[in-house]
Amino acid sequence: MQSEKQKVQNNNAESKIAPLKTGHKTFSFLIFHFSPQREGFSLIETVVYVGLLGIISVFIINSLIQVISTYQHARVQREVLSNARLIMETLTKKIAYSQEIYAPTSRFNSNTGQMSLITPLDIPTQHTTAYFDIWTDGNRLLMREEGRATTTLSSATVQITQFRLSRIFQGLGREAIQTTLGVSSIAQPLIASTTLYSTTALRGNY
Repeated sequence: MQSEKQKVQNNNAESKIAPLKTGHKTFSFLIFHFSPQREGFSLIETVVYVGLLGIISVFIINSLIQVISTYQHARVQREVLSNARLIMETLTKKIAYSQEIYAPTSRFNSNTGQMSLITPLDIPTQHTTAYFDIWTDGNRLLMREEGRATTTLSSATVQITQFRLSRIFQGLGREAIQTTLGVSSIAQPLIASTTLYSTTALRGNY
């Protein structure tokens, strides 16, 4: 009689033999099972993974840089446009409320214009009229009202690239001033600029 150990070995051996029948002949072959055990990564796999990680990192970093650059440029553009609108609004109100242009200290049809207006606003004591002056000094736009100190209309983050004034004669002795205002940012390398236009008649009131 075969021992139990031999029976187990025979059973294991038989389980690895798979019969194959074709016609009247029977073939048998062994089926081998491999279950290799691996630990870690090979050198090639490590190089591939590092390369993929590098490509993904570069893509993410470039995307972040693009988003930040777009945000900063939009912020600079808003600041330039906001400052230009504030200057133009101030000029429009001053011109509209003025009675006439004081020609001796005004300069028209120049990109570095200067304007003096006679206004009924803030008339000093023992005076019948007051003057309002606005002019460019380098890249700044300055303003001075009668009896007050000179103030800067443009902010420190922008520069005035064009301040052109044109005198327009209307009917019935009325005059108007056409203003072209160019403003750009000072910050580098983010450059933003805008140009505003306005035509305002001198009415002596708003």
